[in-house]
Amino acid sequence: MVSQGYEQRLQGLVEIIPGALYASLTGTDGIGIAFYQGGWRIDPILADAEFATMLSAANRAVKNLAVGGISELIVATEKITILIKMVGPDFYLSAGLALGAGNIGMARLQMRRASDEFNKILY
Repeated sequence: MVSQGYEQRLQGLVEIIPGALYASLTGTDGIGIAFYQGGWRIDPILADAEFATMLSAANRAVKNLAVGGISELIVATEKITILIKMVGPDFYLSAGLALGAGNIGMARLQMRRASDEFNKILY
């Protein structure tokens, strides 16, 4: 699966999750692999870098607490809810849901399925 195939899978993820605005596959270093924008415009390079920074800080916190590694991170803002799902140790998926329109349970299920698919391809 090449980058275009990744983008197609991300598009499918946005289309299947009610209220989804975008989806991204990113390295934990903040470098984006693929990005798909649905109904909301966000700078993908900035978003990937910022989410990698949040994930890094959260990883430090759970390491200090000795509670195991992060598999998922959810951030709710005034405008969107951001879901981040790890894909192995080196990549993560992120998706944004419209406030009040998103189904977090469905999003988590679909993100887990997509994470498993990308994990098989990337590793």
